[in-house]
Amino acid sequence: MQNLYINIDKLHFKFEKKSILKDISFQVFKGQTLAIVGASGCGKSTLLRILSGILPNADDNSLQGDILIDNLSPDQYRQTGKLAFMFQEATLMPHLTVKQNIELPLKIKGNTNEQKINNLIKAVGLEEYSNYLPKQLSGGMKTRVALARSFSTNPELLLLDEPFSALDIAWKSKLYVELEKLKEETDTTVVIVTHDVQEALLLADKVYILGNGGVKLYNTTIADDYPIMNRLNDISKFNHTEQFQTLYSAIQKFILVDGVRAITEHNEANAVLTAIQSVGGYSELEIWDGMENDINSIRKHSDNSEINELLFSSFEKAKTVYFKYNLVWDILEYSYISNDKIEAVKNFYLENIKSSSDFSLPHYQLNADFIFEHLVKNKIENNQFPESKRWIYLCDMYASSEKERVLHYLENVENGKIEQLNYPLAKEVAEQVKAKMKNEKQDTIHIA
Repeated sequence: MQNLYINIDKLHFKFEKKSILKDISFQVFKGQTLAIVGASGCGKSTLLRILSGILPNADDNSLQGDILIDNLSPDQYRQTGKLAFMFQEATLMPHLTVKQNIELPLKIKGNTNEQKINNLIKAVGLEEYSNYLPKQLSGGMKTRVALARSFSTNPELLLLDEPFSALDIAWKSKLYVELEKLKEETDTTVVIVTHDVQEALLLADKVYILGNGGVKLYNTTIADDYPIMNRLNDISKFNHTEQFQTLYSAIQKFILVDGVRAITEHNEANAVLTAIQSVGGYSELEIWDGMENDINSIRKHSDNSEINELLFSSFEKAKTVYFKYNLVWDILEYSYISNDKIEAVKNFYLENIKSSSDFSLPHYQLNADFIFEHLVKNKIENNQFPESKRWIYLCDMYASSEKERVLHYLENVENGKIEQLNYPLAKEVAEQVKAKMKNEKQDTIHIA
């Protein structure tokens, strides 16, 4: 019989009289993984902090309901030393090396285990960097250090707040496996917060979806026919199972419908919701190809985090270059857009630079003979757009008929001579656009 480890019943949490979480109830058994999924601002991270015992009742807080972890309150459980919490930020000690950061929790407890620390360093692929300081590491490497540190004390409960968001797909896949191995070795119970529905379905025994206002939208248990390690050893195979496709569609629908309802005006939301709700099953993964007009209806909200997530999801799932192109500017409109999203948009634009720059000509209402001058004088020198957007004009120069002028300008950007574009992203884009233009020129010579 499974041992009930986490039991939350009718949890309500308010901050300054505003309801953050409402009537939350769930159970997690010893050794299980629970994934909490939902749009930004729905209370996922708050729930994790309540579980950790670091968000207790205070003058501004009101916490009601029953919360037991191994039959203890969160505060009592935290004091047992059986808990590890990995925040969204790596929160490494800046003056300690990779190895010292990983072994720090052990040292605080007055213990040491050289072999265990070395095994953890190897598991996250940082053997060559064990003596590096955090400032010498990339964001993804810091995440790997934090994950290894989380397991240094063999925690019985591990709380993870979007731990893999800074990693590329290759390292995500590897660390998913390492997380499951470490979890199985220590019989650790895991609660993970994530925006990534696929990640939730790969890593969890149970998935709990939170909606706006901190209410439960949906919860499900993944059948025992698909043990977590089996899913991770063949992700593609699991992704094509009926269970994955059904759950993925259902969860996406709950989150998207809830997010749009909470943000957009009634009439605008209905257009999007009708399109989403009219599609079911696996075909929902292809919904975005037919939603261009509907998505236009929510664009004036594009500086909102939830709408940005919706637009970026549309961008990722779209099948046509034209549709992706039409979403780029709106995605970059979000003031707090992550570097990962900017990178994804940049890579798309550069990979499809001929099509995208050609699409831009009708937008500017100019032909190839006049586009370069317009972009320099009216767009770049005007300096009215943030750095996260300004680099697009360099890509659009690809459509110009004035190739030599464009190449000279791009070289000036690379050399830091254009004040408005004197930052790393613009220089990188200038270098790549220049290379593509030169390659095209060379190909033309060979063809001739």
